[in-house]
Amino acid sequence: MSDAARPQKLDLGTSPARTALTGMKSTQTASPETPDHTDEVLRSVYTPNGTAQSRRARREDTVETDDDMSPRRPNSSRKPLFARTWVRFLVMILAILVILGSIAGALGFYTYTVAMELKAQAEEAEVLGQSAYDAFKAQNLPGAQAGLDSVKNKLVDIRATYNKLSFYGSIPIASAYYNDGIHGLNAADAGVNAGIKSLAAVTPYADVLGFTGEGTFTGGTAEDRLKLILQTLQKITPELDEIGADLNTVETELATINPDRYPESVGGTFIRPRIIQAQECSAGAAAALTEFRPVIEQLPSVAGADGERKKYFVLFQNDNELRPTGGFLTAYSVIFVENGKVTPEKSDDIYELDKKFNKRIPIPPILGKYLTTESYYNLRDMNIDPDFKKSMEEFLTNYNLVPGEPKDIDGIIAVDTQVLTDLVRVLGPVEIPGYGTFSAENDPKCDCPQIIYALSEIITRPTPYIRQDRKGILGPMMGALLQKAYSAPKTQWPQLFEIAWKDVQARHAQFYFFDETHQAAAEKVNAAGRLVKDPNAEDFMAIIDANLGGAKSNLFVTYEVAQEVSAPENGVINKKVAITYKNSRRGDNCNLEAGLLCLNSRLRDWNRIYLPKGSQLISSQGYREGSVKTTDEGDFTIVEGEFFLDPLSQAKLQLEYTVPYTNQEDYKIKLWKQGGISPVPVTFDVNGGQEEVLMDKDILFTTKF
Repeated sequence: MSDAARPQKLDLGTSPARTALTGMKSTQTASPETPDHTDEVLRSVYTPNGTAQSRRARREDTVETDDDMSPRRPNSSRKPLFARTWVRFLVMILAILVILGSIAGALGFYTYTVAMELKAQAEEAEVLGQSAYDAFKAQNLPGAQAGLDSVKNKLVDIRATYNKLSFYGSIPIASAYYNDGIHGLNAADAGVNAGIKSLAAVTPYADVLGFTGEGTFTGGTAEDRLKLILQTLQKITPELDEIGADLNTVETELATINPDRYPESVGGTFIRPRIIQAQECSAGAAAALTEFRPVIEQLPSVAGADGERKKYFVLFQNDNELRPTGGFLTAYSVIFVENGKVTPEKSDDIYELDKKFNKRIPIPPILGKYLTTESYYNLRDMNIDPDFKKSMEEFLTNYNLVPGEPKDIDGIIAVDTQVLTDLVRVLGPVEIPGYGTFSAENDPKCDCPQIIYALSEIITRPTPYIRQDRKGILGPMMGALLQKAYSAPKTQWPQLFEIAWKDVQARHAQFYFFDETHQAAAEKVNAAGRLVKDPNAEDFMAIIDANLGGAKSNLFVTYEVAQEVSAPENGVINKKVAITYKNSRRGDNCNLEAGLLCLNSRLRDWNRIYLPKGSQLISSQGYREGSVKTTDEGDFTIVEGEFFLDPLSQAKLQLEYTVPYTNQEDYKIKLWKQGGISPVPVTFDVNGGQEEVLMDKDILFTTKF
């Protein structure tokens, strides 16, 4: 199964409000294993007017299928319909009790009557829950609150009706299923309570987040609202504790239900997998709140609230010239942040910084091989470790030797061109005096955003004269974008929050804080660019590429991955991996005398693949002869090599290797996304079954052998 789907309008997918609203979907499920002659009874209760097929058809477009004849699999990437899961779970429980009760004749008739009453109430609750969720998606806060209140009241009626069947709690066999229904209702109650409390916590920030409804911070400038938000964030901590307690109740109640008591599927609909999925989602909801609490607690300090002004060193990474952390370190800036307002202090070309760096460090051999004009190791190349923190520790150690540069900084922030493009896409074209107007519209000269081509023209095109301050535009551009963001209408704020979070998760923006508490919070939400294994997965893969003398060709390069995985045998799995790189555009005239813009030329790529420690390389193809080697580093075995990719061509790397692996039932792998790259399609063939995921951020992929 793949990771959660990408956000649609407002990315609150990890916030308590969205968690509570969406988490309730995952409490769906079940039907016991029954003989063939009971299937019609199950369907008569489970489906309106006894028409199982019509009900199933309404949800067919929301699930993945292996083929036309396969049962419908639950799809965790689907946008949830609030409360639908627990409603159907309760209906399935009723179907079981009807079957068991039918043995006793009159008792069965009574049970069936109650079941029909409950079914009608449950369907009403489902409609109300869907209405609440739709209102939330539409950012209608009062509508969502009213919808949840209605669901809460309806749950009271459902519980009262369900209690009419309490005698089943004393009957062997039937008691287990009856009690599962109680646990489902308890989980529903707790989930709705968490949703109500979450919306109450969001209400003061309604205006800022783009919700309709009156919030606390509706007056003043954007800077005023940001200041008030940062000053009040700490006040919602007790509310988070209450929401967390409710989510823990949901998790505990669902964990009490034994999935093995239910069949794999009934009537073509998966049952047991839905129970397991609900349990996993509820556990994830509680964990998400736990992870985000430190961020909420530390954000005011990170953003310079309460007069604690912060100073950050900002590195601009050119992802069109890809390097391990996300791009060539092309320029830098020093900024102040106070009460959420960013003020640039200075900005400059990274080459100007290197001119003042007097330490002569031998250049790493792989860089010296291709960067033939370089004699020593420069600051601009000190991001060869894909782990952002490790690279920045090396960078900072040497930056501190540069005279005349600010040293009293609180952290390092790296952003790439995707961040600039996304900001302009949301805020609209931005005008920089002396440089022109920049937009996110496609420029046919490069088939890329106009802002990218225009910056390349200003910064990269060779001239017959020495051009001073080639990258001086980046500072004014950052200032103009910030000013436009502060003056943006509130309708754009949700989009700004959404793209900011999306860019952080995709490692287009990365953070390294010197304060250990701030750094721990950043690492909790995967904002620190740390390259670490996932304790829940035995397999791991990170593909790290570095452009060493290939112009800006990564602007036109994409790649895809195909993995073939065998079942574990003798404590290892055998894997065959193919990585296909494609350059989609013709080459440019890169002769300096021509004076033309050189974006696309032969890519000289230093490729490293991080695998679990103990992995053994069996064979490799596609690399330059003699360039392949393996090393161990920390928790990883690294396979590295070099290859070339010309314009309008492709290159294919093929590897076969083994990975230590003990889980005989499930295949789990963490796919670690390199900063600065576009989403990567990854296809898995695990023991004969094919699935595909899109690696647009770190992915934990799980499937059965």
